Amino acid sequence: MATSVFDTHSARQSVGSTGSGSRRHSLLSTDGRAGIQYDYANAWGARGDKLSRWRRAYLASDTGDSSGVQSTSLALPDESRFTTCMAMSEDQSLLAAGSGSYDTNMFFVQSLDDQLDVKASFASKFPIYSLAFKGDLLMAGTDRNTSVLYKVDRARLLGYAVENSIDAAQGVDGPLVRCVGTYKNKAAKSIDIAAPGSHIPTKRVACVEFAPAFASGSGWPPSSVAPNSELFLSALGGVVNIWDATRNQQALRVEKVSAQPVCRATWSAQAPATLVAAAGFDGVISILDLRRRGKAVAWRTAQPEAAFGAWLGGDGYSSAGACINDVAWSPFVPYWLATGGEGGSVRVWDLRYAAADGAAVATLRHPTNHGAIRSLAWSATHADLLSTGTSDKSWWLHSLRADDVASGALPSVQAAVIADKRSADDIGSVVALHAKGSSFYTLSSCGDLY
Repeated sequence: MATSVFDTHSARQSVGSTGSGSRRHSLLSTDGRAGIQYDYANAWGARGDKLSRWRRAYLASDTGDSSGVQSTSLALPDESRFTTCMAMSEDQSLLAAGSGSYDTNMFFVQSLDDQLDVKASFASKFPIYSLAFKGDLLMAGTDRNTSVLYKVDRARLLGYAVENSIDAAQGVDGPLVRCVGTYKNKAAKSIDIAAPGSHIPTKRVACVEFAPAFASGSGWPPSSVAPNSELFLSALGGVVNIWDATRNQQALRVEKVSAQPVCRATWSAQAPATLVAAAGFDGVISILDLRRRGKAVAWRTAQPEAAFGAWLGGDGYSSAGACINDVAWSPFVPYWLATGGEGGSVRVWDLRYAAADGAAVATLRHPTNHGAIRSLAWSATHADLLSTGTSDKSWWLHSLRADDVASGALPSVQAAVIADKRSADDIGSVVALHAKGSSFYTLSSCGDLY
């Protein structure tokens, strides 16, 4: 949904540029000395740091409404109508979409002046179920437990001058997209019938994501990794794999997160960028700290919604809550994490408090939404805005407002829906959602890009 939420008259100043982010939670500490035991639950008090004071005192100013939302749409030329994922280029007006089709299953779309234009489409060897863009590199997760790295000639793809092309120096009129690496994730043995309360193992790579820039002296990545190497993660089954793109024989880290499949794993972009949040079918949110030796799971909690596993009499984290489909770190508040899933609610977790009693600081649910949350995206320009895409093909934009609380009390956050859009076609769900500038882009499972 190239959805422009605010025009120049209604835009508000971003609070993310304040000096309040100078201090960090112990999870975000850049101290990489070996053997340190981090006190994840009690590292920050309820009061004292600048960001906490802003969090208690900040009140959102007037926001936009649905009447101010402008949108445009494009139907991708996917004959199978089985689109699965989307990735945005950070520095170009280009996005990529993937499909579960065996025919044409990779699409490149330019977004310019509120117009969407398909620039090229290709047939990858295998169906695509996850995508990640960084520079001219595009990572795709397939259904063959393999991640495939492509190099994209964005200059030629977007019709720029040929001297800007990656092949111009060699004078080669090469392919617009070429494969430069494959990475095989270890998959569980395939079975036809799963045990009660368990899911049939899959070979689909549920998500891929490139790593952000790491802080120096954080203790990660290992010294064996070259400074210019691109790192990325991939999730297959209940395992999160950390890869060095220059070495495709073996993953740097293999972290078993759950006995059930992981739907989403994502890096925290906040320094030192060593945290990975992962969640999936068991309803459990896990935070991995890659600086830790041995098992990297440093923090866990669960969504409280009833799950299928709980009906079977299970206990513990394996049956704690409804499936979580997406996880998103706040780009402005380093300890805020949003999750959404089959229960139809979005929860915002504060890592300073949730480890103590497993309670989220905010629960968002639109009164007319009866579908599952398929995708999440924080605003790239406003710290209090969080958008959701649902299984009934709806897009919602929520505004969070932090209430003033007494010292030591768990903060509470109120939310209001300030904008919403629903596709004219009632078939399909929003499988991907991204924010860039003041715009939000959504992709439906039927190939409709908004």
